[in-house]
Amino acid sequence: MNPEDRDRKKAWKEQERQKAQIAFPLPNELLESLFAFVEAQVDKEGCDHTHRFTDRWLSEKKQPRTPILEWLEEHGGFCDCEVVANAQDRWEQNR
Repeated sequence: MNPEDRDRKKAWKEQERQKAQIAFPLPNELLESLFAFVEAQVDKEGCDHTHRFTDRWLSEKKQPRTPILEWLEEHGGFCDCEVVANAQDRWEQNR
């Protein structure tokens, strides 16, 4: 790959990262809190393949359920263990 192609690829990757950040449903601090809570609960109690821990966090933090769950599911978080395995990974790659 020549230097010009490398620069274009780097610019494209940064542009994609910025798009991903704009689409985050919450600020980074709250997403970090959500993922930490859900991960701790899944580690402690296991996953029942629902969003029960995610829902608990959203309720306790008074956050809107629908747009956040839509984003999580769009990024593979169809239950609590997938929130940790998939959606958290997407966030970490782009934060």
